Amino acid sequence: MPTPAEVLDHHLGGFDTRDPDAVIEACEQARDRLLANPSRHGSLVQLPDRGRLIVTGDLHDNTLNLARVLHFADLDQHEDRHLVLHEVIHGPNLVNGRDLSIRMLAQCARLVTRYPDRVHVLQSNHELAQMLGDAVTKSGTDMNQAFIDGAHMVYPSAGDAVLEAANGYIRAMLLAVRAPNGLLAAHSLPWPKRLGEFDPGVLHRAVTDDDLRSGGSAHQLVWGRRHDDTLADHLGAAWEVTSFLLGHQKAEMGWFREGKKILVIASDHNHGVCLPVDLSEPADVGQYADQLHPLNSVLLG
Repeated sequence: MPTPAEVLDHHLGGFDTRDPDAVIEACEQARDRLLANPSRHGSLVQLPDRGRLIVTGDLHDNTLNLARVLHFADLDQHEDRHLVLHEVIHGPNLVNGRDLSIRMLAQCARLVTRYPDRVHVLQSNHELAQMLGDAVTKSGTDMNQAFIDGAHMVYPSAGDAVLEAANGYIRAMLLAVRAPNGLLAAHSLPWPKRLGEFDPGVLHRAVTDDDLRSGGSAHQLVWGRRHDDTLADHLGAAWEVTSFLLGHQKAEMGWFREGKKILVIASDHNHGVCLPVDLSEPADVGQYADQLHPLNSVLLG
């Protein structure tokens, strides 16, 4: 049975996350590929009306679960499959106070270049906060500084250059993917109490610096929680969708329903899940809840 490292190596094509030049190249190429995707309109990718979509929740540097996701998705053998990834940095396992998740960020950039226009990386609150330098604290640790320190630990002679390339890649990330069947996948949705300040049109344009800063519509999109049916109805009408697949919120058992139209999933722990979606079938959150696939059931052999 292959190890998680061997599974990752297969899907990454021998990509060496220890090589700063390779990491910089992967981030720069992924930035360009995300922006040049012919199915991208503004900050949204329109998926096809057939094939299969594999949706993950937050991964937070869980390399075992990333290997399981890639093995399950099997993109090499299925050219009509698409994969959504988001929130891959700021994991729980620090090395001398340093967060080494720059490596998973680079791995996902490499996937964008190996499977062009089929691996879709969503903007997430942790990635955006890292790019902006906004404070993110977990268990008393300043994760932004821990990430910077980790990059300099892994790439002692090129830390600043790697971080610059990573920030360019993060800025190019999508805000959402949408399918003709009525599905929209995003990292989160805005807080219901701030809906009046949110511009749904942010999906349909290239994001600006004002969109990304605190209070901007892209920033609101990735930071909101505690969504309700009123918000889902409003945004569903604005974006012509009926079902939302989100991450961002803690889901101890891997998922939970949030009202009638929203399913929140997590992929960063032992109860993590992913969701296979048949793009030719109408979107249905209730049906999706029955189709969730536990990642701990994915055998790598």
